[in-house]
Amino acid sequence: MTVFGDRRKRLLSLAKGKHILALTAADVFYLTDFFGSGAAIVQPDKTVVVTSLLEADRAEEMCKEAEIVVVKKRRDGAAKEVEKLLGKGKVVVDANDPRFESRRFKVKPELFLEARRTKDELELRRIGQACTKTNKLYEALTTEMRPGRTEWQLAAEAMKLATEQGMSPSNSDSSLGPVIIASGPHGAYGHSELSDRKLQNGDFVVTDLFFRYEGYNSDETRTFAIGAVSAEMKRHYAVVKEAQAAGLEAAKEGVSCGDMNEAAVNVLKKNKMDKLLNHSVGHGVGIDIHEMPGIYKGNKEKLAKNDVITDEPGVYLVGKYGIRIEDTLVVKGKRPELLTKFTKDLVTCG
Repeated sequence: MTVFGDRRKRLLSLAKGKHILALTAADVFYLTDFFGSGAAIVQPDKTVVVTSLLEADRAEEMCKEAEIVVVKKRRDGAAKEVEKLLGKGKVVVDANDPRFESRRFKVKPELFLEARRTKDELELRRIGQACTKTNKLYEALTTEMRPGRTEWQLAAEAMKLATEQGMSPSNSDSSLGPVIIASGPHGAYGHSELSDRKLQNGDFVVTDLFFRYEGYNSDETRTFAIGAVSAEMKRHYAVVKEAQAAGLEAAKEGVSCGDMNEAAVNVLKKNKMDKLLNHSVGHGVGIDIHEMPGIYKGNKEKLAKNDVITDEPGVYLVGKYGIRIEDTLVVKGKRPELLTKFTKDLVTCG
């Protein structure tokens, strides 16, 4: 069976006899390899994609194992066609839509996220390629980081280099910027917005790069020093690096997500720095930048083979600086496969 056949089978199993309707671009892409507007109806042997004249030709070219139904009426034509193709019975749908609000439609985005959680061979390859390309971005950016450069200028360099490698923005829902370049006191905001602030000697620069390649995301954060930084900053950096290593050590099949979180947090706690961390230690990565599972305190879900997750502890000192080190990895038995491989030693630029 193909990977797309496996995905349909997984969703149909989770739906327990109900029809399946995908409306979001991410879920339509998961089912067909077509990222665009339309609705996807899952059948055992194919996915039926209902779309407009605008998208029809591209859908025909991109879709895998799908039948394309083109709707010419611009108003309610698509909804009527979808209803006809679904037939009778209950329907699981991935998003609220005023066209599908009768009692037969049950909105359950978590069902789709559960199906997408464990990555197949095609997804692992694409995420791996995205991460390899992101590693190269860091190698290039180290030559661009110096006093006088603004956060926006560095973001523009990252975007240019990413585009040249066939990557596209991940469109994070956590900030307006296409990447995070957070210098000096801006680094204390986990999701800092880009600004015209110029890098200065003595800064830490939290650099969080997240790009798609062939629809799948990378997610990697490194913190750089600009010129000489203080002894306190170096000490805090070393502790975050140790905490991140502890998270990696705990990222094993069968370990609970909460225990992986605590492995990293306990290193911070030992150094009386846990109060400086204001977010969970990680999250799943895939078509969306944040997916299942969540690596947070108390989550009893067990890590499973081919979960793709991040490990990203940090500390944030408001008004001074922040530090975050983040890797994307694949859960594999007792030792994860690390996809983001740029050095985690403190790199001094400028």
